[in-house]
Amino acid sequence: MKIKTLGMAAIASVIALGGVTAKADRAAPRIEGEMVVQIIGEVKSVDTASRRVTVVNAQGVETRLNVSPQMHDLDKLPLGTRIKSSALQPVALTPVGHVKPQAFVPGDKRFVAQVTSIDPATGVVMLADADRLPIEVRTRDARQAATLANGTAVRVDVLNASSGKH
Repeated sequence: MKIKTLGMAAIASVIALGGVTAKADRAAPRIEGEMVVQIIGEVKSVDTASRRVTVVNAQGVETRLNVSPQMHDLDKLPLGTRIKSSALQPVALTPVGHVKPQAFVPGDKRFVAQVTSIDPATGVVMLADADRLPIEVRTRDARQAATLANGTAVRVDVLNASSGKH
């Protein structure tokens, strides 16, 4: 009888430990920052009051850019003008364990990438998607970035896909 009770207790302990591991995976640290996104496309609309320009790329994906006050004559920007710019896209990185990277497609709200390098002094994390496209993320807290390791798979969640700073 004692052996049976000890065996059941051992099985319960193993199940409990498995539950703790699963909870630890779900409670992975969320690292917030901004992904540098290159925007190439044509001007679709200009809102001078809000200083916002909507650009559409070759795939038809629209991106709204907040234009800095240093850009004068925004009202004279013709529709259809080709633009090449970069924007900072708010994102959150979450380590996901052993998951293969996915291709990043502009407009996607979530994808998986692999950490290729970390600068613990500046908090810049370089990622690569399935196509080995380099992706730069500037984290808000360099200490959080330093918790990542090269080769770590991270889920990239786009927090606000319609904003950016020019």
